[in-house]
Amino acid sequence: MDMQNQLALSGEKIIEKVYLQLFHHIGMIRGEYLLRELNQNILLPNCQQFVKDYLDTICHLYSDEEVWYRFSELTNAEANSLDGTKEYFDERHPLFGYRGIRRLLACPDEFQAETNVVTEVFQTNLNLSVIFPFVNDAEQLKQAITVLRQYGFTGKVGTMIELPSAYFDLDRILETGISKIVVGMNDLTSFIFATVRNSQWHDMENPIMLDMLRQMQEKAKTKKIDFAVAGYLNLSFIQKMNQMGIECILHYSSIPEIFDLEIDHPDHLKRIKEESKKLQRSPHDTSRNVESLQANQPLDWR
Repeated sequence: MDMQNQLALSGEKIIEKVYLQLFHHIGMIRGEYLLRELNQNILLPNCQQFVKDYLDTICHLYSDEEVWYRFSELTNAEANSLDGTKEYFDERHPLFGYRGIRRLLACPDEFQAETNVVTEVFQTNLNLSVIFPFVNDAEQLKQAITVLRQYGFTGKVGTMIELPSAYFDLDRILETGISKIVVGMNDLTSFIFATVRNSQWHDMENPIMLDMLRQMQEKAKTKKIDFAVAGYLNLSFIQKMNQMGIECILHYSSIPEIFDLEIDHPDHLKRIKEESKKLQRSPHDTSRNVESLQANQPLDWR
């Protein structure tokens, strides 16, 4: 691989830049993993401080490069099992419903708390930018950007494209003032082929997917908007992307399997996922809608 790609972090406490020959800036920090690590909702001051400190550390470490923070992207079951959550939605399906930007707009106090954190970090770290996950369409993205600006964040904004609806609305999405587009390959492939990850139908390298990526790349280029793909990607897909001139945002935890290189925190992500699953299985008090938690529990679809 002669092209550099971008690094995605999920709360790993790195103390130096990671494999400089492979990665330039931090293409994504997944906010939900910081919340899941503490098992706290962003409404709790302790959680806000934790996210703030983490972002501050990473922004300092990569002070000469961009750092993109993605607003937390919790499923309903994940959100329900966090301490301090106030909003419970009655949902039976982990892939659909109140995720990402939908939850932010439905829970303005959570949105405001998370925005306050990034706004505060941005005061001393101008390299911090934010990404909205699970965006339906341009209208919804505009709404979220308006709220973000009202709460005082003045940095750059990007969006995930994970839903077919967002793909079909890309022309308008490119007009919302964003600076970066990140295609979430796991979700988009799932929704295009109506399948879950690791199934025989979940084929990121299918010509249908590659055509969509080419079209999006062209449109983004025309508007001078950064374009990248993200997800749990394998080497052959990464090479295909890089040959097409598309950068990949690769998870820190995937470095050993992709590049056969060692990392300092190999079990970080696995541990959080396992803890989360346990919490989602444990019977919470009845107000927490135990039934839907159990209906949601078996699929950690990320």
